[in-house]
Amino acid sequence: MFGRVFFIFAGILSFCTILFFGYQLVHNQHTLSPETIFNKKDSKILIINNLNEFKLSQINFKHPINETKLILNLVSKKCYSERLFISSIRNRVAIELKTNWNNQLVTKYFSHKNITIKQINNTYYIDGGFQAKFSGKYLMIGKQNIEEEYWDKITWPVWDKLASCNILNFTSEKVCEDYYFQPLTLTKYQSSSNYTEKIEKVNDFDLFASVLPKGINNYHFISKKYALATGKLTKLDLLYQWCDQGYVSFEIDGETVYISDFNPNIDPFDLLNDETEEEELVAGSKSEYSGIKLFTNFPVKESGSFYIKYLEDKVVFSESKDIVNQVLAYYETGRTIALTPKAKKSIYENLPSSICERFISDEKKFTTTITNNKHITVSKIENNASISSGVEKNQEKDKIITFSTELDIKHIVGSDDIQVCFAEGHFFGLKNGKKLWSKTFEGPIIGNPICQDLLNNGNQQVLFTTNHKIYLINLEGNSYKGFPISLDYTPSSEAVFFDSKKGKQLIYVSSNNKLIKYNGQGKRLKSLNLSISPTNIIPFIFKDGNKNLAVITGKNGGQLIQLDNLSKKNSFSVLNNQTVFCATDNTPAFFYPEKGKLVRNDFTGKTSIVGSFSKIDLLRNLTGIAHQYITYLTDKKFHICDGAGKIIRTIDLPSSNICDYQVLTLEDGSSVVGFIDSIENSIYLYTTKGKKITSNALEGQGLISLSETSDGILIFTKGNNLIIQYKIER
Repeated sequence: MFGRVFFIFAGILSFCTILFFGYQLVHNQHTLSPETIFNKKDSKILIINNLNEFKLSQINFKHPINETKLILNLVSKKCYSERLFISSIRNRVAIELKTNWNNQLVTKYFSHKNITIKQINNTYYIDGGFQAKFSGKYLMIGKQNIEEEYWDKITWPVWDKLASCNILNFTSEKVCEDYYFQPLTLTKYQSSSNYTEKIEKVNDFDLFASVLPKGINNYHFISKKYALATGKLTKLDLLYQWCDQGYVSFEIDGETVYISDFNPNIDPFDLLNDETEEEELVAGSKSEYSGIKLFTNFPVKESGSFYIKYLEDKVVFSESKDIVNQVLAYYETGRTIALTPKAKKSIYENLPSSICERFISDEKKFTTTITNNKHITVSKIENNASISSGVEKNQEKDKIITFSTELDIKHIVGSDDIQVCFAEGHFFGLKNGKKLWSKTFEGPIIGNPICQDLLNNGNQQVLFTTNHKIYLINLEGNSYKGFPISLDYTPSSEAVFFDSKKGKQLIYVSSNNKLIKYNGQGKRLKSLNLSISPTNIIPFIFKDGNKNLAVITGKNGGQLIQLDNLSKKNSFSVLNNQTVFCATDNTPAFFYPEKGKLVRNDFTGKTSIVGSFSKIDLLRNLTGIAHQYITYLTDKKFHICDGAGKIIRTIDLPSSNICDYQVLTLEDGSSVVGFIDSIENSIYLYTTKGKKITSNALEGQGLISLSETSDGILIFTKGNNLIIQYKIER
């Protein structure tokens, strides 16, 4: 009896269980949820977990255009515990709460979102042709009554419900992007990846900042391994073969330029020369290559050419030769991101330092790394996210201009904003970094070219002497009538103009001990045999009343010559080979260093000591507006003294390695002096009262030239294959 009852009870229990699970199965099949209404047809799903952190403008997600008003209303105000699901393709939106929906809660929710609804039975109708229906914790919104699509159901990627939002990609990749919106408009997101290998991160600041120009646009760094993993490079690309850690691209004046490091054992030029079958070339001796692809997108044309040069232990290359030279110019003049705090801050601040990729533009900033099967991207969005503002770039262009040249520049002279640059056998005019003209000359230059109003016509002329000719040109590069003057003998020093009773004349001293005179049109007038062997000290010309006199210095003594009739006045003993002359109102005098003392000697033979120092160097004559002066360096100071030997200015030297200086007398009577440091390759600019004009040293080497313009002072110097112009505004 008991057994029969037990089996009857077990049968009833089994029947009830079947009924219960059958009901649950049927009920669950028709329960609407994001997992049952979204599938591959939606392509991507945006999940908003926290509206307080969410920023729609900072994510790469597009929804159906006819949903714009509805979605803006939904994201405008947060409702406690809500989570939104939005399709990128179909008109489908799901809203999840922690509690179940009911009619009263739906009405209150839409009112909070400022969305007008009309309820008919269990369906809510919304402006724009949308309708909504709830099921359990979910409220579904669509263009039609949304039903479960059971047979299209897919497995969702794992997504972080604590993220600000997520984007699920329902393609075959099944990628999930988890966004974390941080303070200071920072966004971090992680996306799952099929790439399982961890890619080593690179600190691109340490790698490239010392050679990157300031003021660049669209900075884009990519590590070598990441470029390979993402298809930007292949193992066959020449750039991949020589690259060690990575490369960076950027824009200057609309032109794209690349800088890459290279493996110490693989020289890029060796690979390039192999491609051109020019193995015998010295690495780096050739800069232009054509018909070679460094990678898929460079050069743009299959048969295009590009230019490449060394830069420190890197190479810089572009399809524009001028841009490559400009990058080198920025490096030579110290205008790099590493040395410019504002540019450094704009690119690297608030973003990870070691990454696989970094992109910086006016529109966006982000870094990317790959680790633990995840892409990790950090973005920084801001309205003024430019590397260097347009105002700064314009100011930069105004203040520093460079000109690239393969010539070894020996001299630069000029007036206002036109300069004449001299190399061996060549000279050319330069204005604001643009070559105006170019010409050749014969023989090496004797002494130094000068630029003055030599003809007293209100214009500036350039005078220079070679071992073959005397040249006189205007700033347009044209020779004056009668010039150049051909010489029979090599000059011992440069030619000199003076004002005679018959107008402008000039003299030069030849190596065969003759003083030869010409008029202002280059016509030879007279010559005088000297009784001394002349040195390379330039003839010193001064006036004694109405008479023009010249002091000619020789190895075996000196002579005073009356220039108007070309006659000898008297002779004197041998002068120190560092002698500099200076005319005063009363009588001319000459100065020379002797055992640490500066000696002044007038033409009566009377001597006096100006000062006593450990050394005296670079003794020079300075012509002011009304008077002449003497300038010189001691071990720690720069001095100016007048023709009577009185020291009137003293400046502490900015460095103990000063190799050259130039003093420029301005139109207002004041003066400035520029010093050049031979070790640091730096230029310092001061007033002759000792006030520093530039707060920081300027980059330059070898030479310095100053000129005055209507709105400032121009400083010219040179770098490696560069002529550099700085402008100091008034």
